[in-house]
Amino acid sequence: MSYLSSVLAGVGFRTRTPAFDPGEEVTAFVSGVQDGAAVIRIGDSRLSLPGVEDPDVLVDERVRVRVEEFDETSHSGSGVLVEVVDGRGL
Repeated sequence: MSYLSSVLAGVGFRTRTPAFDPGEEVTAFVSGVQDGAAVIRIGDSRLSLPGVEDPDVLVDERVRVRVEEFDETSHSGSGVLVEVVDGRGL
């Protein structure tokens, strides 16, 4: 094994469009509100959180979300809010 091979062993690159499986839980920041739903973006992938009572309150909050559905072609899906992580008193 060459020196370069040993240095790079186990190194991988992340994609800018990650995919998610239904039931998977992810943690991310809410980046905004679109069409009345809170939106989180992870790379170029987008998850909307419909059904949140006041989505504007969640903007800039770190949340844990359970993925309900995800389309790998459009890199978008929807999820359910599980909890606010380190919230501002929500």
